[in-house]
Amino acid sequence: MRILAIANLTRAFAGFKAVNNVDLSLASGEVRGLIGSNGAGKSTLLDLIYGRRDADTGSIVFGGEDVTSIPAGERARLGMGLVFQIANLFGDLTVEQNLRLGALPKRPGTRMQLDTAEVDRILGLIELTGSRNDRADNLSHGAQQWLEIGMVLLTRPRLLLLDEPTSGMTRSESRRTAELFRLLMEGGEVESMIVVEHNIEFISLVSDKVTVMHRGSILAEGTVADVKANEEVQAAYLGRLR
Repeated sequence: MRILAIANLTRAFAGFKAVNNVDLSLASGEVRGLIGSNGAGKSTLLDLIYGRRDADTGSIVFGGEDVTSIPAGERARLGMGLVFQIANLFGDLTVEQNLRLGALPKRPGTRMQLDTAEVDRILGLIELTGSRNDRADNLSHGAQQWLEIGMVLLTRPRLLLLDEPTSGMTRSESRRTAELFRLLMEGGEVESMIVVEHNIEFISLVSDKVTVMHRGSILAEGTVADVKANEEVQAAYLGRLR
Protein backbone atom coordinates (compact mmCIF):
# COMPACT_ATOMS: atom_id res chain seq x y z
CA MET A 1 0.00 0.00 0.00
CA ARG A 2 1.35 3.42 -0.96
CA ILE A 3 1.20 6.35 1.42
CA LEU A 4 2.76 8.84 -1.02
CA ALA A 5 2.83 9.04 -4.81
CA ILE A 6 4.61 11.86 -6.63
CA ALA A 7 4.38 12.20 -10.41
CA ASN A 8 6.20 14.56 -12.81
CA LEU A 9 6.97 17.05 -10.05
CA THR A 10 8.87 20.15 -11.17
CA ARG A 11 9.83 23.42 -9.50
CA ALA A 12 12.05 26.06 -11.11
CA PHE A 13 13.70 29.17 -9.69
CA ALA A 14 14.69 31.86 -12.21
CA GLY A 15 14.75 29.24 -14.94
CA PHE A 16 16.77 26.70 -12.93
CA LYS A 17 14.88 23.46 -12.27
CA ALA A 18 15.61 22.68 -8.64
CA VAL A 19 13.26 19.70 -8.92
CA ASN A 20 12.95 18.32 -12.42
CA ASN A 21 10.18 15.89 -13.40
CA VAL A 22 10.50 13.74 -10.28
CA ASP A 23 8.49 10.54 -9.77
CA LEU A 24 8.62 8.95 -6.34
CA SER A 25 6.47 6.34 -4.61
CA LEU A 26 6.64 5.60 -0.87
CA ALA A 27 5.09 2.50 0.66
CA SER A 28 3.35 2.34 3.99
CA GLY A 29 5.88 1.13 6.57
CA GLU A 30 8.89 2.32 4.55
CA VAL A 31 11.80 4.53 5.59
CA ARG A 32 13.25 6.18 2.48
CA GLY A 33 16.68 7.78 2.45
CA LEU A 34 17.04 10.77 0.13
CA ILE A 35 20.64 11.63 -0.63
CA GLY A 36 22.55 13.89 -2.99
CA SER A 37 25.12 16.66 -3.04
CA ASN A 38 24.35 20.26 -2.07
CA GLY A 39 21.98 21.77 -4.61
CA ALA A 40 20.67 18.38 -5.77
CA GLY A 41 17.09 19.38 -4.92
CA LYS A 42 16.52 17.29 -1.79
CA SER A 43 15.27 20.03 0.54
CA THR A 44 13.19 21.60 -2.23
CA LEU A 45 11.52 18.24 -2.81
CA LEU A 46 10.64 18.02 0.90
CA ASP A 47 9.24 21.56 0.76
CA LEU A 48 7.07 20.59 -2.21
CA ILE A 49 5.79 17.46 -0.48
CA TYR A 50 4.90 19.37 2.68
CA GLY A 51 3.48 22.38 0.84
CA ARG A 52 6.01 25.02 1.89
CA ARG A 53 6.54 25.65 -1.83
CA ASP A 54 4.17 25.21 -4.75
CA ALA A 55 5.01 22.90 -7.64
CA ASP A 56 5.11 24.28 -11.17
CA THR A 57 3.89 20.98 -12.60
CA GLY A 58 3.10 17.49 -11.38
CA SER A 59 1.04 15.94 -8.61
CA ILE A 60 1.37 14.81 -5.00
CA VAL A 61 -1.04 12.18 -3.66
CA PHE A 62 -0.91 11.49 0.09
CA GLY A 63 -2.99 8.77 1.65
CA GLY A 64 -5.01 8.49 -1.53
CA GLU A 65 -5.84 12.21 -1.59
CA ASP A 66 -4.47 14.72 -4.10
CA VAL A 67 -2.78 17.37 -1.94
CA THR A 68 -0.90 19.18 -4.71
CA SER A 69 -2.80 22.44 -4.32
CA ILE A 70 -3.57 22.51 -0.61
CA PRO A 71 -1.51 24.54 1.92
CA ALA A 72 1.03 23.16 4.37
CA GLY A 73 -1.26 23.57 7.37
CA GLU A 74 -3.88 21.35 5.79
CA ARG A 75 -1.28 18.75 4.87
CA ALA A 76 -0.17 18.74 8.51
CA ARG A 77 -3.75 18.13 9.60
CA LEU A 78 -3.96 15.25 7.13
CA GLY A 79 -0.93 13.64 8.79
CA MET A 80 2.32 15.07 7.41
CA GLY A 81 5.08 16.23 9.74
CA LEU A 82 8.26 18.10 8.82
CA VAL A 83 11.41 18.33 10.95
CA PHE A 84 13.77 21.08 9.86
CA GLN A 85 17.55 20.84 9.69
CA ILE A 86 17.82 23.71 12.19
CA ALA A 87 15.59 23.09 15.20
CA ASN A 88 12.71 25.56 15.32
CA LEU A 89 12.36 25.88 19.11
CA PHE A 90 11.33 28.49 21.65
CA GLY A 91 14.71 28.78 23.36
CA ASP A 92 13.53 30.65 26.44
CA LEU A 93 10.82 28.09 27.20
CA THR A 94 11.25 24.70 28.85
CA VAL A 95 11.36 21.38 27.06
CA GLU A 96 7.85 20.55 28.25
CA GLN A 97 6.49 23.95 27.22
CA ASN A 98 7.92 23.48 23.74
CA LEU A 99 6.26 20.09 23.46
CA ARG A 100 2.89 21.50 24.46
CA LEU A 101 3.19 24.30 21.90
CA GLY A 102 4.18 21.81 19.23
CA ALA A 103 1.11 19.64 19.79
CA LEU A 104 -1.01 21.50 17.23
CA PRO A 105 -2.38 21.10 14.63
CA LYS A 106 -4.04 17.75 15.17
CA ARG A 107 -5.43 15.57 12.43
CA PRO A 108 -9.12 15.96 11.64
CA GLY A 109 -11.41 14.40 14.22
CA THR A 110 -8.88 14.46 17.08
CA ARG A 111 -9.28 16.50 20.24
CA MET A 112 -7.29 19.70 20.68
CA GLN A 113 -6.57 18.91 24.34
CA LEU A 114 -3.20 17.36 25.17
CA ASP A 115 -2.90 15.44 28.41
CA THR A 116 0.17 15.21 30.60
CA ALA A 117 0.46 11.46 30.07
CA GLU A 118 1.01 11.99 26.34
CA VAL A 119 3.71 14.58 27.01
CA ASP A 120 5.35 12.18 29.46
CA ARG A 121 5.27 9.39 26.89
CA ILE A 122 6.95 11.50 24.22
CA LEU A 123 9.53 12.79 26.71
CA GLY A 124 10.43 9.19 27.45
CA LEU A 125 10.58 8.28 23.78
CA ILE A 126 13.01 11.10 22.97
CA GLU A 127 14.89 10.46 26.25
CA LEU A 128 14.41 13.97 27.64
CA THR A 129 12.33 13.17 30.74
CA GLY A 130 15.10 14.40 33.00
CA SER A 131 15.31 17.67 31.03
CA ARG A 132 11.60 18.52 30.98
CA ASN A 133 12.11 21.71 33.04
CA ASP A 134 15.32 22.81 31.28
CA ARG A 135 15.30 25.72 28.86
CA ALA A 136 15.44 24.53 25.28
CA ASP A 137 18.40 26.75 24.45
CA ASN A 138 20.45 25.01 27.17
CA LEU A 139 20.14 21.61 25.49
CA SER A 140 22.89 20.07 23.37
CA HIS A 141 22.50 20.29 19.61
CA GLY A 142 21.39 16.67 19.41
CA ALA A 143 18.87 17.07 22.23
CA GLN A 144 17.41 20.13 20.54
CA GLN A 145 16.85 18.08 17.40
CA TRP A 146 15.19 15.29 19.42
CA LEU A 147 12.94 17.88 21.04
CA GLU A 148 11.96 19.16 17.60
CA ILE A 149 11.12 15.60 16.58
CA GLY A 150 9.06 15.20 19.74
CA MET A 151 7.10 18.35 18.97
CA VAL A 152 6.24 17.03 15.52
CA LEU A 153 5.35 13.59 16.91
CA LEU A 154 2.71 15.22 19.11
CA THR A 155 0.85 16.27 15.95
CA ARG A 156 0.53 12.49 15.29
CA PRO A 157 1.91 12.42 11.74
CA ARG A 158 1.50 9.44 9.47
CA LEU A 159 4.40 10.58 7.27
CA LEU A 160 7.47 12.12 8.89
CA LEU A 161 9.79 14.21 6.69
CA LEU A 162 13.24 14.99 8.08
CA ASP A 163 15.76 17.38 6.54
CA GLU A 164 19.32 16.35 7.49
CA PRO A 165 18.41 15.40 11.07
CA THR A 166 21.98 14.45 12.07
CA SER A 167 23.67 17.60 10.71
CA GLY A 168 26.04 18.88 13.39
CA MET A 169 25.53 15.86 15.66
CA THR A 170 28.29 13.87 17.28
CA ARG A 171 28.71 10.23 16.27
CA SER A 172 27.02 9.04 19.47
CA GLU A 173 24.11 11.44 18.92
CA SER A 174 23.72 10.13 15.37
CA ARG A 175 23.61 6.54 16.63
CA ARG A 176 21.02 7.51 19.20
CA THR A 177 18.98 9.21 16.48
CA ALA A 178 19.08 6.05 14.36
CA GLU A 179 17.78 4.09 17.35
CA LEU A 180 15.00 6.65 17.85
CA PHE A 181 13.92 6.23 14.22
CA ARG A 182 13.83 2.46 14.68
CA LEU A 183 11.59 2.88 17.74
CA LEU A 184 9.28 5.26 15.88
CA MET A 185 8.69 2.72 13.14
CA GLU A 186 8.51 -0.38 15.32
CA GLY A 187 6.20 1.33 17.81
CA GLY A 188 3.84 2.65 15.13
CA GLU A 189 4.48 6.27 16.05
CA VAL A 190 4.65 7.07 12.34
CA GLU A 191 3.65 5.07 9.29
CA SER A 192 6.50 6.05 6.96
CA MET A 193 9.50 8.38 6.84
CA ILE A 194 11.60 10.26 4.29
CA VAL A 195 15.05 11.17 5.61
CA VAL A 196 17.25 13.66 3.72
CA GLU A 197 20.90 13.09 4.61
CA HIS A 198 24.49 13.51 3.46
CA ASN A 199 25.68 10.81 5.86
CA ILE A 200 25.42 7.58 3.87
CA GLU A 201 26.41 5.47 6.88
CA PHE A 202 23.51 6.90 8.90
CA ILE A 203 21.16 6.22 6.00
CA SER A 204 22.37 2.61 5.91
CA LEU A 205 21.21 2.24 9.53
CA VAL A 206 17.69 3.57 9.03
CA SER A 207 16.54 3.23 5.42
CA ASP A 208 14.94 0.38 3.52
CA LYS A 209 15.52 2.08 0.17
CA VAL A 210 17.60 5.02 -1.03
CA THR A 211 16.78 7.63 -3.67
CA VAL A 212 19.73 9.58 -5.09
CA MET A 213 19.08 13.06 -6.49
CA HIS A 214 21.41 14.91 -8.84
CA ARG A 215 20.73 18.32 -10.39
CA GLY A 216 17.06 18.17 -9.53
CA SER A 217 16.40 14.71 -10.96
CA ILE A 218 16.45 11.17 -9.61
CA LEU A 219 19.73 9.57 -10.55
CA ALA A 220 19.28 6.16 -8.93
CA GLU A 221 17.17 4.18 -6.48
CA GLY A 222 17.76 0.98 -4.55
CA THR A 223 19.42 -0.33 -1.42
CA VAL A 224 22.50 1.42 -0.01
CA ALA A 225 24.62 -1.32 -1.56
CA ASP A 226 22.90 -0.78 -4.91
CA VAL A 227 23.58 2.95 -5.02
CA LYS A 228 27.16 2.60 -3.77
CA ALA A 229 27.83 0.20 -6.65
CA ASN A 230 26.12 2.41 -9.24
CA GLU A 231 28.71 3.90 -11.60
CA GLU A 232 26.64 7.02 -12.29
CA VAL A 233 26.33 7.67 -8.57
CA GLN A 234 30.05 7.13 -8.11
CA ALA A 235 30.78 9.62 -10.89
CA ALA A 236 28.35 12.20 -9.49
CA TYR A 237 29.95 12.00 -6.05
CA LEU A 238 33.53 11.67 -7.27
CA GLY A 239 33.91 8.34 -5.52
CA ARG A 240 32.82 9.61 -2.08
CA LEU A 241 30.27 6.81 -1.67
CA ARG A 242 32.85 4.05 -2.16
